[in-house]
Amino acid sequence: MDKIKLSSSFWFIIITFILTGLIIWGVVNIEAAREKKISEQTSREVALSCTTDMATRFHIHPKLKILILGKEEVIPANTGINGLCMHSIHTHDATGLLHVEAPVKKDFTLGDFFAVWGKTFNKEQILDSTVDNKHVLHMSVNGQDTDAYENYVVQDKDQIIISYEEIKK
Repeated sequence: MDKIKLSSSFWFIIITFILTGLIIWGVVNIEAAREKKISEQTSREVALSCTTDMATRFHIHPKLKILILGKEEVIPANTGINGLCMHSIHTHDATGLLHVEAPVKKDFTLGDFFAVWGKTFNKEQILDSTVDNKHVLHMSVNGQDTDAYENYVVQDKDQIIISYEEIKK
């Protein structure tokens, strides 16, 4: 009888060990397949998809300031956060601090943030203000002029200023 109990216990431990190993192997492979699928997406696709804090593998904080005719535009708090969805690029407050918290490292652009926000930004337009014969759009990053506009790849601690101004004569 003791041999039967010992034999049963032995097989129970072996089967439990094998099943645990199979479950771990399955979870690891599912996660690897998920990460591969995400890594194959463009930065825009990743930015527009929902994520969670637990999935964050890439985390930076550029700061964005938008000036329209000298007046600072508010970038709303919780841009990119709604209901149960938190996009990889979002805000938590109205300071212009962008949170890039993504499940994979990508070259996220300003255009990706504006796509999440649902607003227009390119070399010809910022929000509802369009370049014309009286107005110009100017962009600087960390005090240096750039013409990358929506294609600018954001970096940690960037200080980005976009200004729409009257042309000075």
